[in-house]
Amino acid sequence: MGEGGFLNVVNGTPYDWVVTSTTQHKMKSWDAQWQPNGKYLRIPKKGGSSRIYIEWGSGSHPGGDVGIHMEGTDYRFMLHAWSNRGFYIWAEFQTFSVQGYSQGANDQTGLNVNWIHDGDVAFILSGENPGNFFPSNGPIDWMQASLGLIGNRPLRKLCIPGSHDSGMAIKNGSGTIGATSDNSLTQWQNIHGQLVAGARYFDVRPCIGKGNNGNSNEMMCGHYSNTNNSTIKWQGVSGEYIQDVINSVNRFLVDEGNRELVIINLSHAYNTNHDWYRDFTPEEWERVLDMFTNPETGLKNLWKMPKGVPGRDPATAIIWDTPLRDFIAGGPAVVIISEDFRIASDSRFSGQGIFNRSQYDVRNEYSNSDKNDHIMRDQFTKMLKHGFTTDRLFLLSWTYSLQGAGNLIQNLRKKADDVNRSLYTTLPPKCNPQTFPNIIYVDSFGGWRKGERDNGHNSDQGHYSWQGRNMASLAMAINWITSWNDGPGADNTGNALQAQWDSLRNEVKNVQNSMGTFGGSTNQPEYVQLVQSKQNLQSRMDEIRAQERSHYGME
Repeated sequence: MGEGGFLNVVNGTPYDWVVTSTTQHKMKSWDAQWQPNGKYLRIPKKGGSSRIYIEWGSGSHPGGDVGIHMEGTDYRFMLHAWSNRGFYIWAEFQTFSVQGYSQGANDQTGLNVNWIHDGDVAFILSGENPGNFFPSNGPIDWMQASLGLIGNRPLRKLCIPGSHDSGMAIKNGSGTIGATSDNSLTQWQNIHGQLVAGARYFDVRPCIGKGNNGNSNEMMCGHYSNTNNSTIKWQGVSGEYIQDVINSVNRFLVDEGNRELVIINLSHAYNTNHDWYRDFTPEEWERVLDMFTNPETGLKNLWKMPKGVPGRDPATAIIWDTPLRDFIAGGPAVVIISEDFRIASDSRFSGQGIFNRSQYDVRNEYSNSDKNDHIMRDQFTKMLKHGFTTDRLFLLSWTYSLQGAGNLIQNLRKKADDVNRSLYTTLPPKCNPQTFPNIIYVDSFGGWRKGERDNGHNSDQGHYSWQGRNMASLAMAINWITSWNDGPGADNTGNALQAQWDSLRNEVKNVQNSMGTFGGSTNQPEYVQLVQSKQNLQSRMDEIRAQERSHYGME
C-alpha cells in the first residue's frame, strides 16, 4: 500500500458543488473517487459532504488535481494533492477569496488542507459569498471574524466547539496506581493550544492535591473517577495548574488580542488529600473562585452582569438567551459556569462573571462507550430528541470511554483521534435550525502536531493527528447550515413548529414586561387581562410542546 488516507469535503454554502475536471499523475486513487459510476461527483448544498479516499502511487512526484464549481455562480476552486515536498493537499480559490486566503494563491500561500497517512483531513467551506466565506483552518479569532453572521444570535442558537477534560494535557504529580498519561490524559494541547485551535467551551475540573511542585495543597485540574471498589478506590491523575489555565486565557485574550468569548465550566471538584477522595467544601470552592476573580492574578475579562438591574439578578438571570454580540462587541469576554457550587445573590462572586448552572444549563450526556458506531448513534439520537422548546443547551459528547481490563494499556487520546475523524461528514447532514449541537465536545481537540507536516514538511515522528482549527470551521459550517432549512437535514415540520414557538415566546415576554409596569397593583382590570393573556399563550405553547414530542419521538 502507498501513502493513503481520507479527505473529508464539507459543503456549508447555499450552492451545490459540482466536480468539473480531474487530472492525475501516478495516483493509485484519485480520478475514480471524483467520478463515481463514471459521472462527476456532486456534493449537495447546505450540509452535503463526501469522504474521498486518496492514495499516491510510486515514482517521481505523483499527484492529482480536481476542479469544483459552485453551481449557479462564478465561484470556482481546485483541490490539489501534491508530493513535490512530501505529501500534502492544498486549496486554490480561482475566482474568489475567503477569510485569510486570497484569490489565486499558490501552494506556498494558499490554504493548506494538511495530510495524515491512514487518517482523515478536512476541507470545509461555508458562507454565501467572498465577503463571508469561512474555510478550513480559518481565522484564530473566528467569532469576531464572523460577528456579522452570528453576532445577533443568542447562545442557545449558536454552535461552538469545546473540549472535554480540558486541563488534561499533562500529568501533574504521580496520580493513582495504574493511572498513566496514556489512559488518563484527554488532550494533546494545553488550554492555550486549544484556544488557538478554536475551542471556546472548556470543561475544567478543579482538584486539590500534590503536583510536580511537591506542595500537597495545590489547585490543579483533575480527571478522577470513583471505582466504588474498596481496593482500587479512586482512579486518575491531575493536570494543569488552575493558575496556568488562567494565564493561558489571559495570554490568548489580552496579550494576543483575540476578542472572543470563552466559557469555562467548573465541575467534578475533588480533594485528593484523603484516602477516599471527597467533594470540595464551600471553602475550597471559594478558594478556586477567588483564583479566577483575583484582580491581580485572575482572569482579566470576566463578563460581569451588573447588580440592581430590574429582572436581571446576576445569580438567577439566564445568559443563554444573550446574543454573542453583547458579550464581545466591545472586547473579549470570559464566562464561568459553576455547575456544582451555587452562587447566591448576596455572594461576593455574584455579578463577577461567575454564573450558576441554571443560568447556562447544558444537557451533557456521554455515551460511555468505546465503539464509534455506538457513540454516533447514541449522540445523534439524543440530539434529535432534544427538541427546541427546552431551556437547556445541547452538548454533543463525541467522547471515547475506555472499557474493560484493557484500559491500562490503551491510549485515550489516540482513540479520541479515531473517533473525531467521523464528525466531519456525519454531523453536518443531520443539522437544521431545530436540530444541532450548541457545543461540539471532544477529546484531543485540534489533534497532535509532533513534527511539522504542513505544506510538505513531511515529518514522520510517531503519532500525528493535527486538525488545526477545523473544529471551529465545522462549527461555523453548522452555524451557516442552521440559517437555512432546505439542506440535506431539512425538517419542514419542525421548522414550522419552531416558528410558532418563537413567536409565542416573544409574545409571552412582551406580556411579562407589561405586567412588570404595574408594580404591586395586581387587582387592576388591565393587569388581570394580561394574566389571562399569558395563560392563553402558555397553553398554546404547551400544545406546540406536545406536537414537538410526537414529531421527534421524544420520551
